[in-house]
Amino acid sequence: MKKYLIIAVLSIFALTACNRGKIYEKRQEFDNYTWNRFKPLFFEVPIKDREKEYNVYLTLRHITQYPYDDLKVNLTIYSPSGEERTTMHTFLIKDKGGKFLGSGTGDLWDLKLLVKGKFYFNEVGTYKFQIDNLMDYYDIVGLVDLGVLVERANK
Repeated sequence: MKKYLIIAVLSIFALTACNRGKIYEKRQEFDNYTWNRFKPLFFEVPIKDREKEYNVYLTLRHITQYPYDDLKVNLTIYSPSGEERTTMHTFLIKDKGGKFLGSGTGDLWDLKLLVKGKFYFNEVGTYKFQIDNLMDYYDIVGLVDLGVLVERANK
């Protein structure tokens, strides 16, 4: 019994230690696994400490039926005072041989794309993130969800 208690306590510490640096993580699911080009995604990210460095990621989950080699998006970050920064990013979905990149389980594939490394937010408050679809087609099929992950950068 004592052995199981020790294992349980160590497991809890291990699981919580992995998330200590995570500030924000949220995903938005797509209806019918389809993202319309003219429907941007919005996230509100609270930042409480402007002295720390952060890593900002975009996360993507798709199914095997995703037909393209990549997914192009614009990320616009609006500061609490209204300053905006827009950058273009590309998720590489498949390698040159057509093999899916990222981690896969069954029909689902997960990708995590670093878009801002060791990044300082200039202000304390709520930042608005907008993600726009830059693909050439109106409806992009095969996408489960797309999200934002912000965590403290390790020094």
